[in-house]
Amino acid sequence: MAIVQNPITGRSSGTYAGAVFATQFGKNVLRSKPVSVSVSQSDASKLARQKFKALAAAVKELSPALNTFFTSKDFNMPVTSYIIGQAYDRAVSGTLNNVVVDNSKLLIPTDSLGLGQYILFTLEAGEIQVEFQQPWVMDLIDDGNTIDLACYNTTSGKLVGVKTGLAKTEDFFTFTSTLIGAVDDVKVYAKPTKVVKFKASSELAEGVMATP
Repeated sequence: MAIVQNPITGRSSGTYAGAVFATQFGKNVLRSKPVSVSVSQSDASKLARQKFKALAAAVKELSPALNTFFTSKDFNMPVTSYIIGQAYDRAVSGTLNNVVVDNSKLLIPTDSLGLGQYILFTLEAGEIQVEFQQPWVMDLIDDGNTIDLACYNTTSGKLVGVKTGLAKTEDFFTFTSTLIGAVDDVKVYAKPTKVVKFKASSELAEGVMATP
């Protein structure tokens, strides 16, 4: 049943015959009823919906790092949408009601500078020390630039922390967090903050775990 309160200046709501009352920008409008759409309940459709839900939840964990390293201008679309689109087939597997997400495949590091091999990290319980191998790091990054770091625990699927604006002349930086376990699989991502903006996707480097 439709309810109309002063149809010229007031609010209208409800349905009337094949139409629906709505208020848009302070004005009453009348729209056709939407066509009813049935959602497929096949196993394949359910699995696709569960995969997307699982991947979206994993990407949400990465959002602070993603938004540090990327902007929507890099991809001409929202950052999360791009990452999900790129990682969907590679990162998600499993069966119905048993979806598995490989968080290590959610980021897309393309180290065009060759920076990753000169950013080493060592892992202990509660601590990750990131070491910048000098003078190579300084040689690869132009004057006036700094380094942004993100630490991600792929075992737990948790973002450990983000540090921005580190001087390239620094020798090391330490992440301390209860999210770090001594036997966890951890990734450290680095990106130089360019004075002249290049595409972030060509700058992101994955740090290397130092051998004991």
